[in-house]
Amino acid sequence: MQSDENETGDTNRFTTIILLLVLGIAAFLRLRNLDRTSLWYDEAVSWRQSSGSMAELLSSVAADNYPPLHNILLWLSLPVLGDSEIALRLPSAILGILAVWLLYLIGKELAGRNVGLLAAALLTISPFHIWYSTEARMYALLTATGLLMLLGVLKLLRKPSWPWMAIVAVSGALFLYSHIYALFGFAGVGLVCGLYAVRDLLRGFKPSASNSFIASAAMGISVVLFLPWLIILAGRAKAVADAGFWIAYPDLPFLESMTFGITGSINLFWVLTVLATVTILFQSIRPIMRQAVSIDSRALLVCLGFTIAPVLLAYLYSVTVQPILFDRYLSAAWPVLLLLASIGAVRLTGRYVAFALVPLAVYLSFSNLQFTLFEKVRPDWRLIASEFEEKSDPGDLLYLYKGFAAPALSYYLREPNAFTAVEGVSNIDPPSDQQSWLLLVHSNPEEMNSALNAFAPNSREPVARAFGWGASALSLYSHDENSTQADN
Repeated sequence: MQSDENETGDTNRFTTIILLLVLGIAAFLRLRNLDRTSLWYDEAVSWRQSSGSMAELLSSVAADNYPPLHNILLWLSLPVLGDSEIALRLPSAILGILAVWLLYLIGKELAGRNVGLLAAALLTISPFHIWYSTEARMYALLTATGLLMLLGVLKLLRKPSWPWMAIVAVSGALFLYSHIYALFGFAGVGLVCGLYAVRDLLRGFKPSASNSFIASAAMGISVVLFLPWLIILAGRAKAVADAGFWIAYPDLPFLESMTFGITGSINLFWVLTVLATVTILFQSIRPIMRQAVSIDSRALLVCLGFTIAPVLLAYLYSVTVQPILFDRYLSAAWPVLLLLASIGAVRLTGRYVAFALVPLAVYLSFSNLQFTLFEKVRPDWRLIASEFEEKSDPGDLLYLYKGFAAPALSYYLREPNAFTAVEGVSNIDPPSDQQSWLLLVHSNPEEMNSALNAFAPNSREPVARAFGWGASALSLYSHDENSTQADN
């Protein structure tokens, strides 16, 4: 791993100034307009699961498909920050900024300050990372805890110490408790460290003399700490498999769409992939490269395992068992691809010319960046709830079809008995003596027609309509034939 001991004090100060500038831009892009969009279904689920007692939180998350760390973080922050949209998303925004700093530290540890700065700058302007740093879900947490664990492992591979062993053990457990996909990144790092540890032991090294063994041991403590929830997830696996999953099969169009969603540009993806490939292929012939960066091969393979394993393992599971590969689940792997590409850029062009990769990335992904910052929206529950409150009277009956969206509607109506959530059209039976409403959510045309026929056969134009997924979007209908219908 490269040392920066030969850099002057002026260079260090300049690096610090640039890093602070990068972190300032990262903070601005992630903290601005946190309430620009309303909460969507999953964010509202996080709110509901985190709003009760700790026992209720653990019970509700145990019945779901992910570990509880993000919900625990919200449970701790809700009494302090409240539960506004900004308050619910603020922990993710802070973790997103932290991830930029951690990526700099990893780059510095692996290949020097310039690589760290370049990787941090690329993550700062990543539309994908910005978006999921402004969402009240676990993806920013997954990224930050994963990068902290990765930094700790690199530190142990270079020079073991008790503090960094503790950091790896704790951060590895936090990583595993953040999202089920952490298992893949963790496995990639653990496999590399484990293979090097076996090699060292076969060569006669004592365990205390093998840095790879020490890193593996620290990660083993993480696994022990995660074991209680791993048992819970294993128990849920069969139920999830039997029920099926909503993610599509990873055919070529799906993979192209996912790649664009992560990188913001297919052309940028190929630029980054070529540069990352340069990093790997030219590790053994670095003396012929300009401004060569000396990197420990173990550390490089650890980073490669961290970013490749989630994609490869999830893809193999998707084509052999059931689809689970999805873009936001790869949020921890994405920064390390940027890091590997940054090393390749420095190797090919030198430490200063390599920073041209930042404006190139902005240029190639600019439309996606602009869309993310100003136009991209989530289902507009705030608007549809406001329309219902404005147009309805106290005592009116509201049906929500489908029931999975109940947390989002509950968040904005704030009345536990304000609506009835139904899963099937047979449960839609509006009384003749009471004003009734129907809110259609995430439904295809056939479902829409069935629900409307059960609710009000003569009503086909919604009273109000807001953005949402599916042919129905978020569509509010009134059973009162005399109510004023809005244009669709």
